[in-house]
Amino acid sequence: MRKSLGRGLDALLESTSPEPGRLAAVAEPQATPDRSLMMVAVERIEPGAFQPRKHFDPIRLQELKRAIEAQGIIEPLVVRLRGPAADGVAHYELIAGERRLRAAREAGLATVPVVVRMLDDRAALEMSLVENLAREELNPIDEGRALRRLSREFNLSHDDIAARVGKSRPYVTNSMRIIDLPDAVLAMVEAGRLSPGQVRPLLTLETPEAQIAAANRIADQGLTARGAEQLASAHKTRRGAVTRGGPIEHDANLMALAESMQRALKRKVRILRKRGKAPGRIEIEYYDDQDLTALSSTLTQSR
Repeated sequence: MRKSLGRGLDALLESTSPEPGRLAAVAEPQATPDRSLMMVAVERIEPGAFQPRKHFDPIRLQELKRAIEAQGIIEPLVVRLRGPAADGVAHYELIAGERRLRAAREAGLATVPVVVRMLDDRAALEMSLVENLAREELNPIDEGRALRRLSREFNLSHDDIAARVGKSRPYVTNSMRIIDLPDAVLAMVEAGRLSPGQVRPLLTLETPEAQIAAANRIADQGLTARGAEQLASAHKTRRGAVTRGGPIEHDANLMALAESMQRALKRKVRILRKRGKAPGRIEIEYYDDQDLTALSSTLTQSR
């Protein structure tokens, strides 16, 4: 497990080691105690509603299938009870272990080992997310969407989410920010053509069309993250935006200062200075109420 996760996964999973006498041959409707280990028929396990990962590499899935055929499932799946079906037999919702379940089905296993956990929806999403992060199996887009879901559906601040998944608050904020890019750009990240560091500077561009065009140029020319920042900066300079009260002056020093502030605040920053004696202004974006609170705290603490 990566050190950056701290005790995030341990705190959520706790111990999955079976105690003597806790392994059951079949799933019984009454078998509901937290962390009970048992064998469950694969048809009794329903897909997880909070699975953050959408893409499963077929090659790696076949590799896992062959390993299961040779040695069985070494690590149990994590499920929660969904209640008895019409025939009175318990059904379960998968929380962690989708690749293992899919590979087990392809390998023809009738039953799989599971650990039953008593989880509400928020805890189920947290566990699914942390389990994938611990294995480094989530692409950046699935990760950002899952983090944003924690924020919107369960009203968690970025600091709260960071503590729950074992990441820093800036990491959580940046992961959620790139989801605001157009789908065409996100598809390039999911396909591995671009990295989060290469597309993050595109958030400073004004239109989806400009963001897509810049993303294609970054991919075609193989620009680094630093090159992407320079490309976005040059695009804004060429655009020569005009606002009410007169044209805006674009100064290389001001652009450099804005980029420095963006790196420090992890948010889009624009410094606008009008010609003559008209007052300029500094614009700092925020992404939701929790982010505004975090930004306010950052700015007031620096006084």
